[in-house]
Order: sequence, then structure tokens, then C-alpha cells
Amino acid sequence: MKHTFLFAFAALAALSVRAQSLAYDETYRQAVQGALDEARVALAASALPADEPIAILPVADDEDGWILGSLKIALTQAGKRCVEGKEDPLWAEILKEVEWDERKADMLDASTLDRFGRLQSARILVSAFVRARRRTERYAFFEIELHASEIATKRHLWGGVFAKRQYVPGIEELGGAVDLPQELRETMQGELREKLIRSLAAANAFAARRVRVAFLPLAADDKGYALGIVRDALGATPLMPVNLDLRTLAEARLQLRDKPDCADAILYGSLRDLSTRIVSTTPRSVTREYCAEIQLVVESAAREQLWSDTILAKGMYTRSLGLWDTLCHFYPVLRERPHLIVTVPLIAILLIGFIIVKTRPR
Repeated sequence: MKHTFLFAFAALAALSVRAQSLAYDETYRQAVQGALDEARVALAASALPADEPIAILPVADDEDGWILGSLKIALTQAGKRCVEGKEDPLWAEILKEVEWDERKADMLDASTLDRFGRLQSARILVSAFVRARRRTERYAFFEIELHASEIATKRHLWGGVFAKRQYVPGIEELGGAVDLPQELRETMQGELREKLIRSLAAANAFAARRVRVAFLPLAADDKGYALGIVRDALGATPLMPVNLDLRTLAEARLQLRDKPDCADAILYGSLRDLSTRIVSTTPRSVTREYCAEIQLVVESAAREQLWSDTILAKGMYTRSLGLWDTLCHFYPVLRERPHLIVTVPLIAILLIGFIIVKTRPR
């Protein structure tokens, strides 16, 4: 009997772990799919010719080919002509000639495109670089950078960075500052700025001179909320922001290589977390845990990492509930159907009146 109980307990524990693992993997899958959906929309709106054959290069660390397959689907759904480069006899031969590192960090350079010029099946090459993958107990994060280059002319035709945070159930994503109460917004912004200034001030790489940094949009920072906080904080640091209207890291690296006078370094990163989680509720108040996490890197023109840090603001705040929120606490259906607060009492009054009329002695 004892062994039977232990076996049942172990089986239950295994099922629980598997269920958690499946939910975890599903969150990550949704993050990847969300980023690729954004890429599909951008591809559809791009000026890439619909009738030119486009091949997608293999993606690093994409062992089962899922990301590559999803990119092919996205390209086709965007109305572009996607072809299988591997069907060309020269495809495998050229891939062997090109070192993987040459395609891992930048857009395809001219010498690499020269090698692909022997292909007959494709006129445009799309390269994809996974910039970040992260899974935590709160969310999954995925970031990918895409570039399209014309083989014959070696022109860079299109590029973009696409990122998605997918939160696990129970975590509420904030769309930006508008979703935050004023007092919480001020507290969070002040904490992030203070930690960022302190971290940059402690960096030895910026001790001797003022450094001009070309800043990129932060991945997954759709409304520019986090980038605004970072820009505001730079005024009290050795860094001076320079706006070069760049969208991707590869473009920024090429800009600094070809025009070294435009900036000294690149600042890039991502908004990893901006969310709240309900900790406790009472009829008169609700307590939430807030979390804001910004990951930042400063890289020199020579690709030396001068500084990197993850700036985290995390804490609790309690908000008092008004009469309406208190009613919704007891009757949650009112949030979706607020008209019930009028129709239900009205129906009750009519029903009572009808009963009184019917039961009154004649």
C-alpha cells in the first residue's frame, strides 16, 4: 500500500512538471510567433518586389528548422515569391565557403554576396539573426533581426528588428506609461533613471571623455516608453545621444565603420519586462507587484563592449478602490456588462410591482 501511494505521488508530480513545461514552452512559442507575425506585416508593407525569387539563409541555432520554416511561411503570406535555395546545386557548396560568423552578426557584405551571385534560383537573399531568447518565470522574450539584399547589385533593400514579450498567465502586460497610475509612474521612472546613471558613472570606459552614442530603438518597446527614460537619463552621464535614424544593429555597425565621425559608439538593448501582477485584493484595495526591466549595451565602433547592464525596477503598490471597483470586486460580471447595474434593479422593481398588483385583494 505504501509503495502504491509513493508511485501515485511520483506520477502526479511528473504530470505536474510536464504540465508546467508544456505551458512554459507554449509561452515561448507564442513569443516567437508574435515576433514573426510582426515581421510578416513589415514584409508585406516593404518595397521588396513580389515577382523576384527570394531565398532565406539558414538561421543559427535553429536546430529543428522551425524558425526558418516560419520565416518562409511569413514571406509567402506577405505576398513575396519565396524559393527554396537548397534546391540549387550550388547552394550547399556556397554555404560551405562562407564562414558562419560572417552571417551571424551583420548584413551580408559584398564579398559574401559575390559568392551567392552564381545562384540561378534566387535574386534576393534574406538573412536572419536571432538577437535574444529568454525565458523566465514571468515571461518569454524573443528578438530577431532580418535583412534582405539584392545579389546582383549588392544593395541592402530592407531590414528590421522584431521582438515580442509573451507573459505567462497571471501577469498583466502594461502598454506603456498610460496604463500606470501617476504616483507609480513617477516612482518607476525615478528608480530606473537613478540606477542607470549610477551604473554608467561606475563604468571605467567613460571616465576620460564624453562619448557620443548612436541609439537604436529598444526591442519590444513599442511606444518608446523605455527609450524615453534612457534618453532623459543620459544627460547626467558621460554619454551624449546622437540620433542617426537607424533601425537595426547591423545598419548602425556599418554606419560607424563607413563614417566613424558620426558617433563613437552604439547604444542598443530591449525592454524585457513592463508588467504587474496582482498580489492581494480586499473589498477596498488591490495590491500589485510591478516590474520594469531594461537590458542595455554600449558597443564601440570596433565592436568592443564598453558597458552592459540590466536595469531593474521592482516593488509593490496598493491602490484604494472606489465605489465602482468595490462593486466589481463583489460582482465581477459588472466589468464586462456595466449596464446590469441599472437593468437588474429595474427588473427587480418591475417584478416586485407586478407581484404586488397580482396579490393585492380585490
